[in-house]
Parts: sequence; structure tokens; C-alpha cells
Amino acid sequence: MGKRLEDKENLMNECLVCKGKLHERRVMRMQQYADHWYLIENLPALVCEQCGETYYTPEAHDRVIDLITSGAHPVRIETVAVLDASA
Repeated sequence: MGKRLEDKENLMNECLVCKGKLHERRVMRMQQYADHWYLIENLPALVCEQCGETYYTPEAHDRVIDLITSGAHPVRIETVAVLDASA
């Protein structure tokens, strides 16, 4: 789901998993809250160019919580397929 960075002033340049270079990107993030799932689009993150590991700043985490708890209207509603791995 991604890792949280401690503060924006100390943004990392190197992936903790593979030591690849990190790039600022806008990503999609699935977040569960109160028995509901939310898809957050265009969330700022640092993404490793080698392995794809994603890191979020505290501000990005706060933005996710604000979007979910503010009662904001979604830009659209999507249907998600649910699969059962035990079958």
C-alpha cells in the first residue's frame, strides 16, 4: 500500500527496498475506512523507478483522511469485481 515519509523536508531519493531512484508521481490509492473502500486518484507520491514501491508524505496521508471523512461527493462511482481466493 506504500510507506509514509516522516517529513517533506527530508524526502528520500532512494528506495528502501531496492535502492532504485524515486520520482514524484500522481498515483491511485485504494483505502478502506469504516467498512467502505475508496479509490483516491491523483495522490502525490514518490515511486521507485525500479521496483514500483510507493512512498507517501504525511501531507498525502492527511489528504486521504480529509477526502474520506469530509463527506465530499465522489467524482464518479466505480464497480469493483470481488474474487474469492479460497475457491
